[in-house]
Amino acid sequence: MDLAQSSVEEWLDSHPDDMQDYFLRHADVTLVNKWLVAHGFNQLPDFPAPIRNSSLTNLRYTYSFSNESSNPSSPVDTRCNDSGFFDSSRHQRSNSKKHLRHDYARSKKRNIFRTYEPNGGESTLESRRNSLKEMRQFRSLPPTSVNLLSMLIQSKVRLPRYPSKDIDHKRELKETNEKEFFLEIVKDISNELDLKSLSAKIVANVSCMLDADKVSLYLIEGKAAGKQVLVSKIFDLHAGTSIFPSCTGDIRVPWGQGIIGHVAETGETVNLKDAMKDPRYNDELGKITGYQTETLLCMPIRNADNEIVGVAQALNNNKEEGFTQEDEKMLATYLTFCGIGIHNAQIFDAYSKEYDRNRALLEVVHDLFTEQTSVDHVVLKIMQRAQSLLKCERCSLLLKDKESNSENAFDKIFDLAYPMKNGHSGNRRRAVTRQETLNGLHSLPYLNSDRDSSLRVTSKIAELVLLTGETINITDASQDPRIEHEDETVKGIRTRSVLCKPVRNRHFQIIGVAQVINRIDGLPFDDHDDLLFEAFAIFCGLGINNCQLYEQVSLAAARQAVALEVLSYHASVPQEEVLKLKEKKLPDIQELKIMEFTFNDFSLDNDQMMQASVIMFNDLGLSKKFRIEYETLCRWLLTVRKNYRNVAYHNWRHAFNVCQVMFTILKHCQCKNYLTDNETLALTVACLCHDLDHRGTNNAFQQKSSSALSQLYGTSATLEHHHFNHAIMILNSGGTNLFGNLGSEDFSEVTKLLKQAILATDLSLHIQLRSKFFAMVDSGQKVFDDRESKEIVRSVMMTTCDIAAITKPWEVQRKVSELVITEFFDQGDKEKHELNIQPQACMDRDRQDEIAKLQLAWIDGICLPLYKSLVQLDSAFQPMLDGLLDNRSRWERLDAERLSKHAILETGV
Repeated sequence: MDLAQSSVEEWLDSHPDDMQDYFLRHADVTLVNKWLVAHGFNQLPDFPAPIRNSSLTNLRYTYSFSNESSNPSSPVDTRCNDSGFFDSSRHQRSNSKKHLRHDYARSKKRNIFRTYEPNGGESTLESRRNSLKEMRQFRSLPPTSVNLLSMLIQSKVRLPRYPSKDIDHKRELKETNEKEFFLEIVKDISNELDLKSLSAKIVANVSCMLDADKVSLYLIEGKAAGKQVLVSKIFDLHAGTSIFPSCTGDIRVPWGQGIIGHVAETGETVNLKDAMKDPRYNDELGKITGYQTETLLCMPIRNADNEIVGVAQALNNNKEEGFTQEDEKMLATYLTFCGIGIHNAQIFDAYSKEYDRNRALLEVVHDLFTEQTSVDHVVLKIMQRAQSLLKCERCSLLLKDKESNSENAFDKIFDLAYPMKNGHSGNRRRAVTRQETLNGLHSLPYLNSDRDSSLRVTSKIAELVLLTGETINITDASQDPRIEHEDETVKGIRTRSVLCKPVRNRHFQIIGVAQVINRIDGLPFDDHDDLLFEAFAIFCGLGINNCQLYEQVSLAAARQAVALEVLSYHASVPQEEVLKLKEKKLPDIQELKIMEFTFNDFSLDNDQMMQASVIMFNDLGLSKKFRIEYETLCRWLLTVRKNYRNVAYHNWRHAFNVCQVMFTILKHCQCKNYLTDNETLALTVACLCHDLDHRGTNNAFQQKSSSALSQLYGTSATLEHHHFNHAIMILNSGGTNLFGNLGSEDFSEVTKLLKQAILATDLSLHIQLRSKFFAMVDSGQKVFDDRESKEIVRSVMMTTCDIAAITKPWEVQRKVSELVITEFFDQGDKEKHELNIQPQACMDRDRQDEIAKLQLAWIDGICLPLYKSLVQLDSAFQPMLDGLLDNRSRWERLDAERLSKHAILETGV
């Protein structure tokens, strides 16, 4: 449907809210500037352009150092046109006092520079604009961490705005009540903390107070660095005007030069009837604008500590006798209040700058934490922050080449250039690799282009910082021989100032060089820039270090994945072995005698243990309940056996024997009634896997030797965590996942139970839990249905099975003890010869005659309390306690024989 333009406009006129909402959502800066120009406003300061139908271009003699003529929120007074008062052809200065008074009187009638409304409605308008701005910001920003951080650290402090009274009102007040006038101009500046606004008010008030044609205000900067200079942002304004010049429109007067510099240096007041005859007077402004200065009053401004903070200068007052002693007295009194106000404003300005710096550094920290995967991204983000805060034309980072033998070769260069002001965009981002750099920065082939010439110009500076590690701050590059000015001449690029710093890693080694070139305002880099850039260099080093660590971790993870893949391949068993076990007929369970507590741990060979394991799974109903395929079960059992190392005791046979004890307990004791099917499956699998990949040494040895396992799993249950992870790896390998047919909830539960069961074989954990188990048994508790008690029972069951060899017939028990002692002695030898420490008695080969004594301590301290408590809980455990007591008596006899022999050796009888 085609709509006529008139219909659209009619609809928009009748729906102003919708039109406003559409404008706020879709209008860009260009459209806003077009609207401002069409309605007689200045464009936004960041996008300067000539004002339509404005005669302000003829005001250069009034303020020849600024190209921004008025506040963008102020409409242009169309009464002042090309043929008006400011027409230079009609306004030529002369030495006549009459002409001066006439021109001054005419200028008072036109307040074209007013930035406020006399009715004081600015505050309401400003608050409404701020409210709309915050609302649009809140609605437009996506809820990302960087935007949330930006809103969080945004300053909530808003300076109060106190608009000045109308200048005509001040003049009337001065004529009628001079005391009220003075109080008014003091109140005008008393609450002003914005330094620019305060300066403008001081200039306007002094001009009105002294009837001066022109007033200038100069503030002292660079005092802390010992390079004092007088700076004016409000320069030679007519009374009643208020201009905020651009940052490049500052007037800078060297310390001690001219009348202003003399007053600042000496603190004396200068009152001249004919200023042009004074040798200290600088007439450059008069030569440019045709303005002639006759009378002059220049006075220092002091703060509460009587330190000079600035200089005020008034020119050509409207009196025949010039500036009087009364004028000096009044100005001195007023400047006392001005000094206090300027001091407070400078303190607030310093705190504001410090806040901006801290906010920028906090944002850099945020960038470091949110982006650690790419050096390029981290560096470019930090460079953008640095360039934005330091306001420089170019920011570069040059990373050192680790592979090159040269000490000043760079591997990679990051360059960030500020957009040029002539409409052409600079090189916003550029990263140059080692292939492009060839053998150093000075030979970079791409430096022949305009955009990279500044890097060639400062290449020697970067190389020098890389070699010395010292910061270089060049305030005047034209006088520094290290700057290659030939390239500047060819390319038309001028390097004014350079700040270059080393970038270090966490070991304080230099890994690169960071440099910024040319502040946008044309000034050299000061001490504040140096400190701020130092922080950025530190953050840059941290960011690079974090990224390198991330790359190392990523590489290690990739290597681990490859290693696990290789391990999984070699840890698996051939299909022929699986088929052989699968096709082999299972013997009768009675023949194997695996349901007896007195089972001989050495009665079955490897193949028989495989078949017995299958029988246990089938007899417990696990294969059927959890739909475990027979081939999967065979492959898993063979794989588990293959992943046990050939050590003396903690091998596959020990794992099978532990599982056999668990099977016997589940068949004969009441514990089966406390367990669910998932718990039964987890305990059975845990018994077979609880010592996977055991190295024949205990947890203490892992810690003492600082092994890879202790670094990976920590110092608590080091080996047990490794056994569990190894079991999971086998379960996740192809064709060996016993839990493959479980639902997601059951799978998660069984895996958690498996981990608890394997970790429970850590004897230190058993010592912590057994007191709770003993207390439950002593209290007569027979039902274990809550989560904590069931976990304690399962843990005790795992320990019961793990140390059950102490309950077996004496022949089996003696043989098992010999295998355990063999492992212990091997570990003791390693501790002696590799770690140079004295092993425990049970691991010291030189004390092997004390084995019986040590066994008795083991039985009395750990085993006997456990099995007595089990019998108290369930009499079905009585065979295990009987076996334990029988073995204890035998060890006691052996220990008695040892003591007897020892006594004979000592006494000889």
